[in-house]
Amino acid sequence: MYVCICHALNDKKVKAALDNGATNPASVFRHHNCQVQCGKCVPMMRSMASEHRAAMAQHAATVAATAVPAPCCGTAVPEPANAEAVPAYAIAAE
Repeated sequence: MYVCICHALNDKKVKAALDNGATNPASVFRHHNCQVQCGKCVPMMRSMASEHRAAMAQHAATVAATAVPAPCCGTAVPEPANAEAVPAYAIAAE
């Protein structure tokens, strides 16, 4: 589907610009080395940019929720040999 008839920008080209870091219609046009002509496409591009940001935020939240922290330096901290001999304190400092 064409979004900008003046510059023959279809939805795939707009999505490609958004995937490459464009955040608003002006940056989409800069990505494709052109400028706004009639402006009829700007509301549609704003909507696409907003949807793209929401999808990226949701994806980032999903990845962050499922990510497993890596151990420091790739090695686990060994448990001390006298682990049983260490007294356990039942009351934590308040």
